[in-house]
Amino acid sequence: MKKIQILILIVAMLFCASCSNAKQDDLHSWAFDVVTWDNAVYKVTNEIVYEVEEQIGTIKKYSTHESDHLPNLFSNKYKKGTKLFKIKNIEANESIAVLKDDTFLKALKMDGMKTTA
Repeated sequence: MKKIQILILIVAMLFCASCSNAKQDDLHSWAFDVVTWDNAVYKVTNEIVYEVEEQIGTIKKYSTHESDHLPNLFSNKYKKGTKLFKIKNIEANESIAVLKDDTFLKALKMDGMKTTA
């Protein structure tokens, strides 16, 4: 009987240890991928952009923690250093492009959402 109790205790301890080793960032989820630029929030889509103009920014802060207060040049998906570009013939206050693995993805401005200075 004591062997079974010891085995159950060991299994319980291993389970608890594995749960506590999970990254905090893995426990948060967002409804969609975002980037911020020029104090506006953009929702990143899967649409590929083929023509871009100049680089307009670089992601400075990455976090998966959900918040109502997003800083400028932030992303919940793309790491620090990810580049943002103006899309040819489209105003940047409508949509921008995010460079991901040699592919430009379109990000649409979300009306009514702003960054926190």
